[in-house]
Amino acid sequence: MRDRIINLALYQAGWFAMVLGSANGHPWKASAAGFVLLAAHLFLAGEFRPEIKTVLVIGIMGTLVDTAQAFAGVFVFESGYWTYWIVPFWLTVMWMQFATLFHYALSWLSGRYFLSAFLGAVGGPIAFYTGERLGGVIFPMGTLRSLTILAVVWFFATPTCVFVADRFRPDTVTGSYSFSGRQEQR
Repeated sequence: MRDRIINLALYQAGWFAMVLGSANGHPWKASAAGFVLLAAHLFLAGEFRPEIKTVLVIGIMGTLVDTAQAFAGVFVFESGYWTYWIVPFWLTVMWMQFATLFHYALSWLSGRYFLSAFLGAVGGPIAFYTGERLGGVIFPMGTLRSLTILAVVWFFATPTCVFVADRFRPDTVTGSYSFSGRQEQR
């Protein structure tokens, strides 16, 4: 349980650092903070290879999904673009951090695709709405329309993330950091 709480704390600290950093005009510092927390997670992960595969695949997938939504006008970010045709780097780091949850804090979602779809349809828009209230994202289509589109996208994105994490699930250890002294068996 302690490892799941630490995992969730690392993610939430990164989320707030990246959203607030970007909102205050410091997207590269925000990206660095999120990346340091991601690196801490990877350093402590019980099994590195499955974790890095999950992080990379979900990071790429999430970047593509959010880039498509940005091009469609669902949302806009005011800072952090390193090129005009892809979302800011801090958002990629945020997706990579999100991926760390699936073998740890959200490991109980393994194989529960309908539940993860429902939770994604609710949680994704809540996260974006919170980010919008903190100044990290703008909804040019209007809040309700953007959040509705986000609910549909996250309805599919979250179970896809669970599926990816299930494919790369560690054989022996899930949800334990190397300092914990014990390892939870699958």
